[in-house]
Amino acid sequence: MTSTTSGSAFAMATAAMVRGTDGASIVHVLLADCLDLLDADTAGILVRVGGSDMELLAATSHQARNLELYQAQSHEGPCIETIEHGRSVEAAGEAELAARWPDFGRAMAAADFLTVHTSPMRWHDHAVGGVNLFWHEERRLAPHERELAQAFADICTLALMQPTTTDRESVTQRLLAALQGRVDIERAKGVLAQTQDVDIADAFTLLVNRSKDTGRPLAEIARGILQDIVAPR
Repeated sequence: MTSTTSGSAFAMATAAMVRGTDGASIVHVLLADCLDLLDADTAGILVRVGGSDMELLAATSHQARNLELYQAQSHEGPCIETIEHGRSVEAAGEAELAARWPDFGRAMAAADFLTVHTSPMRWHDHAVGGVNLFWHEERRLAPHERELAQAFADICTLALMQPTTTDRESVTQRLLAALQGRVDIERAKGVLAQTQDVDIADAFTLLVNRSKDTGRPLAEIARGILQDIVAPR
């Protein structure tokens, strides 16, 4: 049983936005909470930068990272469909996955995942990204689980878009800034995985827990870890 609730997760996210915490840090913490509350095995976020280019914003494991990058490169998969059409997407079982996305479906099954649910990150009249949740087992989400997944996607969008703007160029600049924060977070995960002798998923959890325990932004925690590594002795 987890001590995290959707209410506490959203409260922490909105408090971070009021403090002016960077979008990348807020989104990574929200993704970890969403993974926990929906009992998913891994998760990731793709965002659309500019016209049709897709970029990885966050991933909780190497497997999620690889699946997100596969979608971005092949332009096929649930997140691509979600971003293009602005609606949630769900599929379960090898047959359904392969029928819906022939190449990605096989890649997902090869990675030992049988269920995916993707929620759009909608900003005004278009989707700027998608939150992907993956499960090893074949399952169907209950209506309240779909609503919760969408609520997380919505607050992730708000975190990235703060303060409110409808200018597309400003939106792109905010996404690019969040992607830069993601670079530090990804590097710090690798450092923790090596120094703590854990896998990437556990390193991600350690990073998130440090952020929660100290009340400091995730990107700031990540930069501190990287600075400790390169600091002269």
